[in-house]
Amino acid sequence: MNKARVLFLPPVDADNTNAQSLNVREIVLRLDPERIESTLWYERAPDARLCQRPGILFLKLPQYGKTLRILKELLSGYDIIAYMDYSPASYLLLHTPRLFRGLTKTVFHAEGPMATIVNPPRLLKLLVGGVLPNCDVHTGITEFVARDMARALDRELKYVLPVGVDTAFFTQPLERNHAVPIVLFVGTLIERKGPQHLLTAAARFPQARFRIVGAGRDGFENVLRQKAGELQVKNVTFEGPRTQPEVRDIMRQSDIFVLPSRLEGIPKVTLEAAATGLPCIVFRDYQTPSVLDGVTGFQVSTLEEMLSRLAQLIQDSILRNKMGVAARRHALTFDWDLIAKRWERTYLVIACGSAC
Repeated sequence: MNKARVLFLPPVDADNTNAQSLNVREIVLRLDPERIESTLWYERAPDARLCQRPGILFLKLPQYGKTLRILKELLSGYDIIAYMDYSPASYLLLHTPRLFRGLTKTVFHAEGPMATIVNPPRLLKLLVGGVLPNCDVHTGITEFVARDMARALDRELKYVLPVGVDTAFFTQPLERNHAVPIVLFVGTLIERKGPQHLLTAAARFPQARFRIVGAGRDGFENVLRQKAGELQVKNVTFEGPRTQPEVRDIMRQSDIFVLPSRLEGIPKVTLEAAATGLPCIVFRDYQTPSVLDGVTGFQVSTLEEMLSRLAQLIQDSILRNKMGVAARRHALTFDWDLIAKRWERTYLVIACGSAC
């Protein structure tokens, strides 16, 4: 068969830390250039790793008129448009008569439950309603997300495509021997992600140190700092946003990873933490496969259970190390070299039909 031509919508600039941009870059790096030709957008400078790879074409987004430029490209006869988004260009494409769209397949990759869209503004609500149900193919990042999306769309989702982790980049340190255990949170500082619960934990466990890494949004970092002052906790540091290499190094310097969010798909940070040998504590609400309960960390149902499991890990260095070893082993099953092959096979089936 001819090469499948795939246009990915997320920009792939080197300084773009958006999760979808990071995912696309890792996937495209590993696609077989003899079978798939990838076309990628960028705004300033694309990830240098991609520039040396065959089978990749680049398109520069203009400073003005982005929607019309993107729409023109969407109508250029690609086999697949991947990572459809809630943008005006995607909306306009899906409301263009099929005659003008040809055989192009539009693919929406669901990376979290529908409940993550809370009280959307009127425009976003319009875009969601106009984009989501009209895409040709939907995938879920986990079985849980796929079932959630299937209920929302009242149709079966055929494909589950997880994200991965670069286990050659995120690696374990030779040893962890901190006299004071270090508990880490990495993520956007918003209420939904639950960083406020790290402050509750810090007040309860003064014998541990807590590091909160991530960019604040809508002033929530100030709320956290105020709460830290009210609780008079001295064992918490707010470290702001960090680059991927910095996050990796911080993970290698930590002992326990906690993500108190109740709405996720597969949180990339839990795979990254696991790859560096950190036991993780998450809520079981979204049934992430990145944490094996009782093996690589804990999945909990309540905040009190989370604090209880955290106490267990803070007090027991042998358990931390045992779970950390298991976490690293589990993360290897999510290595991007393996995961990207699943994406490649799925794209080829979508592009040429079930006969492939």
